[in-house]
Amino acid sequence: MTLTTHAAIGAAIGSAVGNPVIGFALGALSHFAVDMIPHGDNQLADLFRIHKKRRKLAVAYVMVDGVLAMYMIMAVFLVRTDGTNLAFAAAISGSILPDMLVGLSDIFRWKTLKKFCKFHFYFHDFFSRKYGDVKLHHAIIGQAIFIAVLLKHI
Repeated sequence: MTLTTHAAIGAAIGSAVGNPVIGFALGALSHFAVDMIPHGDNQLADLFRIHKKRRKLAVAYVMVDGVLAMYMIMAVFLVRTDGTNLAFAAAISGSILPDMLVGLSDIFRWKTLKKFCKFHFYFHDFFSRKYGDVKLHHAIIGQAIFIAVLLKHI
């Protein structure tokens, strides 16, 4: 999933629960559950991680996604007036933390995160490795529609 999708789901969780600790925990759990849905990035990840190719494309994909996620979060923060911003922020943080830890592990080659990365990719690849992945552009369109619908209800 894109960070933007994870952040939108975290925003919905934070809005629903109103508690920062529960929001963070549910946001982190949601990351693994949602990552199980095939979402088109396995080939790009394999080219980056295993074959050490197309690094610029992978980095560009992540950068654009990260910037979109930040703008979406800022926009939702601007319209929220119910006082649950801490729960909202905590749930978003929990929902994107697993991908951030994987990214930090890739950048710094931290051996301490190796088991976590293996755990993360167990969920990430759960169905897509068994049954095949979807095309990336279909996944992005589907996620964009999902985000738009989700944000309308926050």
